[in-house]
Amino acid sequence: MIPDTISAIVPTIGRADALAALLEALASQTRRPDEVIIADGSDGTEVRAVAANGQWRRRGLPVRYLHVHPPNAVRQRQAAIEAATGSLLLLLDDDVVPESNCVAALADCLRSHMAVGVSADFSNQQWPPPTTLWRWYLRWVHRITGSMWQGRVIGPLLRFGYHPMPVDPSPMEWLGSGNSLVRRDAYDRAGGFSDFFLHRSTLNEDVDLGLKLGRQGRLLLCPAARMAHTHAPGGRASVRVLAEDDLYNRYVILRRTMRHSRFRALTQITIYFVVETLSGLAASARHLRSTGFGDRLVGRVRALMRIAGAAPGIKTL
Repeated sequence: MIPDTISAIVPTIGRADALAALLEALASQTRRPDEVIIADGSDGTEVRAVAANGQWRRRGLPVRYLHVHPPNAVRQRQAAIEAATGSLLLLLDDDVVPESNCVAALADCLRSHMAVGVSADFSNQQWPPPTTLWRWYLRWVHRITGSMWQGRVIGPLLRFGYHPMPVDPSPMEWLGSGNSLVRRDAYDRAGGFSDFFLHRSTLNEDVDLGLKLGRQGRLLLCPAARMAHTHAPGGRASVRVLAEDDLYNRYVILRRTMRHSRFRALTQITIYFVVETLSGLAASARHLRSTGFGDRLVGRVRALMRIAGAAPGIKTL
């Protein structure tokens, strides 16, 4: 049997320091990736300089650099994957720091459980459970009670993790695009990342990919594989743009990937808009500050307006 090779896929935009920390962590893995492909959407030279540092190859970590312009998270990943040679794709954000055994644990979980994709857990953050309003929605609309929501994608693309974290590998219906290992052949059969996302932030592209990969085989959360997520501040879109992308992209995934009718997709997106708006309003009142509520509301309203205009032209696949 030919051993699997691992290509790490890293889109980035102007986060040279965070990228250097990631490459340091990958060079220190007990099972190093066979190659790292960096798809850079920034205009400066800082990221290129980090990628070109000769220490990575001396430490057994070949790094390849691609410049992808204009920046777009999906197009950057697509360009890196097209250039990749590995049979396994290690999908990483540029601001994660895997623990030393993380890649080995992901590869072992993928192989031993015959999965098509596995995700690592985060060591410095918890998966958020549903809010009270979403619990009511899950209970009365979907008849989901107790902990049945864990690892699921439900209704208007509500993606839930685990709380508390399981000890053993557990089924997931979605993957994180910044902390996962995927079989290349399953990725290709699933059609890869979709290209219909709004703006450059492409929110929910990981849910979309996970839903498509789930048709090819098992997806698992692997608690033994852990990494920190530093949430590097550079290169982020505004709160308003992110909120618009989030709502609009959910709608398009429901239509194109889930193949829901226009009426069903609009109904689910409207429910999402109402519940998230009420939750944000409650949080603002509780903390006595807006916490970005106004910008999120404007972004979501823009998304609804865009959906109303775009809906007749969207074709189900």
